[in-house]
Amino acid sequence: MSAPILLVHGSAATLAEIRAYLTAHLEVDAVCSAQEARRRLHEGDYAVVVLDGQHPDLEGGRLLAELAAAAPDALLVLLNVQEEAAMALEDLAPGRIFRFLGGSGQWWQLPGTVREALRLWRLEREQQDLVRRLHSEHIKLQRREKLLDVVVRERTRELELAYERLQAAARQAILGLAEAIEAKDAYTKGHCGRVAVYALTLGREAGLSGSELQLVEFGAFLHDIGKIGIRDQVLLKPGPLDAEEWAHMRQHPLVGSQIASQLEMLKPLVPCVRNHHERWDGTGYPDGLRGEDIPLAARIVCLADAYDAMATDRPYQRALSPQACEQALRRQAGLQFDPALVDLFLTRGLGTSGQ
Repeated sequence: MSAPILLVHGSAATLAEIRAYLTAHLEVDAVCSAQEARRRLHEGDYAVVVLDGQHPDLEGGRLLAELAAAAPDALLVLLNVQEEAAMALEDLAPGRIFRFLGGSGQWWQLPGTVREALRLWRLEREQQDLVRRLHSEHIKLQRREKLLDVVVRERTRELELAYERLQAAARQAILGLAEAIEAKDAYTKGHCGRVAVYALTLGREAGLSGSELQLVEFGAFLHDIGKIGIRDQVLLKPGPLDAEEWAHMRQHPLVGSQIASQLEMLKPLVPCVRNHHERWDGTGYPDGLRGEDIPLAARIVCLADAYDAMATDRPYQRALSPQACEQALRRQAGLQFDPALVDLFLTRGLGTSGQ
């Protein structure tokens, strides 16, 4: 079985409708009853379980807890679940609920949501397998340490190389997710990479090092991951957004932080993903943070993101000249941006680093 999806819904008609959304892109097993769902889970190795959150057997969370226990590695996508009920359900399957979706109006998100869950599931499997192999090798080396000191040193180097490969795999996964973001909007191709270059350079100038720089770099690559959940007619609109469209677009930091919080390796990026649209004067979104209450990584990515938006051609706006970009940054220092970061960015000529 090649990591398929199990769809569970109490209504046969709705089950068929949802399955039609998914089977055009993915392999799906679909069942109507909780009993059949349990049987399938015990027989198969499912990567993603899409479950009707209003299924009668879900009352009290019994079915959800059973499914989480029967498939502890599967990611869960719950349908027809409203925000007020989400927190209680998360406690029944900690770390495994990938996304909550409302009613049929959000089913258009299902193929993309399930594909993203599959990507993360496969990455988790690869990392778990590698960690198990590393652990096994480490134990073997400990037993031989006294008699085979030379061999231990050689094998330790191999483990270091394996860890480096693990780090490289994690980086590749980050880049893959960034490509998934940009794939939705051809006009932003390369945007995440340029923002990462600006942010990484500014982070170094600001005195960050090691894991802090990695957080800034990865946070910059994935700062717009929430745009995966934005409707195409809004995301790809070639002109200004109206009030309703703008309100929908402003949800992408929240959607992004929800996605990042579901996978252990992405959890450190949540502040950067969630807060890169906060403003120094407190008028940003989604949390209205002010000044140094905004995480430093988010402040750095905010500036890098805005600079690239100004310095790059867009469908409805030509790129500004370097002089105009500098003037705009100085005007917004202390309003939109951390004034110390603006001064550092401009005095060190960091705007040329991504060009």
